[in-house]
Amino acid sequence: MKKAFTLIELLMVVAIIAIISTLAVTKMGGLREGAARKVSLANQKAVERAVDAFLAGGGRLNRLDSLLYAGDGGAPILGTTPGDFDFTTQSTAENRSGFYLGPSADADETVRDQFNAGLTPGLKNVLCLYTLSPAQVASLTTRLGLKYVMAATAYADSAQTAFPSLHYPKDRPYGDGTVPNASDGLDPNDSFCIATAVTNSMTVAAVNPMTDLGRTIYQACGQELMNTKNWGESYTESEVRAEVAASGGPLLAFGLGDSASIVGKADAGLDSAPYATFAQKKFYSRYILLVRMKTIGSGSAAVVLPEFAGVIDCCGSSVRAAQHIVKRM
Repeated sequence: MKKAFTLIELLMVVAIIAIISTLAVTKMGGLREGAARKVSLANQKAVERAVDAFLAGGGRLNRLDSLLYAGDGGAPILGTTPGDFDFTTQSTAENRSGFYLGPSADADETVRDQFNAGLTPGLKNVLCLYTLSPAQVASLTTRLGLKYVMAATAYADSAQTAFPSLHYPKDRPYGDGTVPNASDGLDPNDSFCIATAVTNSMTVAAVNPMTDLGRTIYQACGQELMNTKNWGESYTESEVRAEVAASGGPLLAFGLGDSASIVGKADAGLDSAPYATFAQKKFYSRYILLVRMKTIGSGSAAVVLPEFAGVIDCCGSSVRAAQHIVKRM
């Protein structure tokens, strides 16, 4: 007669199967994230090459994503000191002049938490605000062709009673003032839809050189910062400003959305704006173009020469940092 399995033996088999299944699922999850990171790195390099080639061929970088909310009616948010950083922490700001925090700034935050949290924590922590000077605006519009940026609006109306304008049908022009209902779509990739003209004293996002990751990004773009003091000595904001100016100028940050003029151009090789699939869908997951505002000369003879400086992913990683992350996985 065949001997049956005991209860202990059955429980041991079930436990072993459970352990193997857990290890397999964990390994599969790691493989998926590793594959997504590798694809993201390839996208990052491809975007960098595409922008270089596009600009070398005379292309114009218009309609990049602002990464900041637009003001009432799509008007730009104006800063107070043109040509200077605002190092005030903005990562928890709930007002329309702060960073893009998702499709709704309602008090209950239900829509934002559920559908789109805005910029990733890593990117929000590495950015600060920067106010454009008249000379910088003129150079951006004439030399790079950046006449409009795409921005999101925190509320659909000035009374702050409705959801923001998030999704425009294909047959409707951008920035036409029409505000759909929230049910029309809360796609984070379509949330930047208000065309805002680049004007004097406009506030934009910039890489914050006061943060460790910010300094790493500057260094990845060829600018050495904060290497004039001994280890452990701190730098004041005025000293950081002086070092940024001496090393090449501030790095402005703009998202590469589907509305950008480079997207869909045969000579650019970008049929659509890629996004990093390793980031959660609720975050803004497009790649970020860095523009260095380089100033040659001083005083009345000063000339601003904006130049494309590189690409970071939606978490603020440069190509070099992204390569290091992939190697460790």
